[in-house]
Amino acid sequence: MPEIYVLDSSALIAYFNGEPGGTKVRELLRQATDDQIHLYLHQVQLGEVYYIFWEREGKAKAELVLSDVRGYPITLKDRISFELFKEVGRLKATYRLSYADAFAVGLARSQKAKLISCDRHELAPLETQGEIEMFWVR
Repeated sequence: MPEIYVLDSSALIAYFNGEPGGTKVRELLRQATDDQIHLYLHQVQLGEVYYIFWEREGKAKAELVLSDVRGYPITLKDRISFELFKEVGRLKATYRLSYADAFAVGLARSQKAKLISCDRHELAPLETQGEIEMFWVR
C-alpha cells in the first residue's frame, strides 16, 4: 500500500518559488505520478496558496499556480466532515495554529498521513506531542 501524504501550503509555495525544499516536493510529485505514494491537499490550503500568490505576484500568477496544482497527481479534498470540523477547532485552540495549518493537520490525521511542510516553528510542537508525523522539506 502506498504511503499517504498531505501537503501544507508552505511546501507548495517553496516548490513554486524554487525555494529550499522545493526539490523534495518535486520528487514527491514524481512519486505520486508513478503511484508510489498518494498526495492529498485540502482546498483550504489551496486557497491559502492562491491568495498568497495573488498578493505577492498578482492574479495571473495565482491562476497559473491554481491551474498547475489542479493538474498534479494530488487528490483535492473539499468536504469538511463534522469530525474534521471538530478536530480543526481542537487543534486551533490547543496549539494556536493558523486556521489553514489546522486544516492541514486535521486532514493528515484523518488520512493517517504524514504532513509535508516547511513550517517547523508552528508544527514541530505537534510532532513532539505525537499529534502528527511530519515530512520536513527543509
